[in-house]
Amino acid sequence: MDPKLLTQLAIIVELGSVTKAARKLNVTQPTLSRSIKIMEDRVGGPLLRRERFGVSPTEIGRRLAEEGRRILYRTETAQTMINEWKHGLAGELRVGVGPMLAATLMGEFFAELMNAPPGYSLKLHSETAARVTKRLKDEELDVAIIPFELNVAEEGLFRELLFQDRLAVFVGENDPLARTKQVEPKALAPYQWIAVGETSGLFDLTRETLDRIGLPGVAPTIENSGDVTMTFRMLESAKTCSLLPLMQLLPYLARYRVAPVDLNMKLQTRNVAFWTTQASRDRPEVLDFLTRLQRFLSDRFSPQSLPEPEM
Repeated sequence: MDPKLLTQLAIIVELGSVTKAARKLNVTQPTLSRSIKIMEDRVGGPLLRRERFGVSPTEIGRRLAEEGRRILYRTETAQTMINEWKHGLAGELRVGVGPMLAATLMGEFFAELMNAPPGYSLKLHSETAARVTKRLKDEELDVAIIPFELNVAEEGLFRELLFQDRLAVFVGENDPLARTKQVEPKALAPYQWIAVGETSGLFDLTRETLDRIGLPGVAPTIENSGDVTMTFRMLESAKTCSLLPLMQLLPYLARYRVAPVDLNMKLQTRNVAFWTTQASRDRPEVLDFLTRLQRFLSDRFSPQSLPEPEM
């Protein structure tokens, strides 16, 4: 099958219209119709269904369109490589970041990085730690900034501790518990709990922590595996609480209008690590990125500011 025909089909399916696809491809509609006819003759059946407001793919049309999308993606990737090379970028680094880190420290790090850009391009992906780890193992990412302790097989992966952290219960900054010392866990029982995907998606830490602090009958009302700023908004505006990493959030309490609860017990550690594959760990881009990140973190975390490890 001619790759050009597959990419044309992919664009038709994406736009749901032969007319719109012809406009995007800068060809005439009869030209595209002939392309579809060629493919349908090859397949021996229709690829598109004509509907009132456009077209939709048949089963074989959908599968062929997926192949066309893959060809388009590879073509665009190759063109990006060429453009980056022309602009003096020697390579690329695909970086995965957990959503909490993306909303806090790593956003600030990448902003600072732009003041002294590296000699390679960066492709950033923000997803839950479980998904980032899978993409790292599938070689879709080169490095990841995610929790140190993961409930996954570590074969073929390399990790290095970046900084120590521990979990804390957070509420809105105007909540009475934000100003109370040595809070008993039972005071949290009436609150609606929000489980954030970056923690609950791996060890199910919210439920585990509720059991640990003596609230086994309490369950999260909401599980948020997406943008953590939604969680901050709920904490600010309602009688809710959430289990979140303490050190990552401390510099941003005023921005997100949240506060940690001073519980009368310490919760478990949630240290952060730099993850990569054994094959990538010695690449110049990986080593340069790690050095820059360590320098950035050392300016923000002194040894005295780090939480004590859990006993």
